[in-house]
Amino acid sequence: MRNVVILDLDGTVLSVNSFRLWASYMLRAASPHMAPGRRLGLALRAGGALVARKAGLMGHEALKHHLQSLWQRSTAGDGGATLSHFNDGLRRHVRPELQPLLSAMAAGQVDGVLATAAAADYAQHFGGLLGIPHVLATPAIRPRTMPSNIGRHKRDAVLDFLARQGWMERPRILFTDHEDDLPLIEICRTVHWFGPPTALAAMATRFPHTALHQGFTDPEDRRQRC
Repeated sequence: MRNVVILDLDGTVLSVNSFRLWASYMLRAASPHMAPGRRLGLALRAGGALVARKAGLMGHEALKHHLQSLWQRSTAGDGGATLSHFNDGLRRHVRPELQPLLSAMAAGQVDGVLATAAAADYAQHFGGLLGIPHVLATPAIRPRTMPSNIGRHKRDAVLDFLARQGWMERPRILFTDHEDDLPLIEICRTVHWFGPPTALAAMATRFPHTALHQGFTDPEDRRQRC
């Protein structure tokens, strides 16, 4: 039975945190596709939100929701040019050791899904650039009370997706770097861990029936495990 690969984005497929790059992109109003006035407005509003977050006046979830709304207003009508500009830069941070797996997914040789807390505003398009046909991300349009695609919410979204695809009985291989994904780790047979090596021992005790591996070591390792 074919495995199902579940990929986290930040710190796993990417060697960086995409949210920080996204926020910085808005702060710098780095898009060459915006009129000067719109770029200035974007920089000022993003800067204000980031200052409020730094001062403790706004939580991370509220900041993300605010930046999503700001992004949508600022990029409206540009035909996706700003989105493409940002994601083209983001591609430089894809881990090269995962490229063979991503290529196999793009070719339909490996079934899987990108499951991330990142905003769908850019993550949906970015998954397509990588050739990943299925992306579960924090929705672009959501109530303020709706949480990000994280923790148990991500696990439930993945399980719903697997059920819709008819893949519930397939062995699951998870790639992640963060303990926010502990609910996902619990339901996966194999986990490739891209986070701190010191966390592996505790996870091995907590999940004795899960095969835990520290990232990838070589091309042969990639082929055998997927």
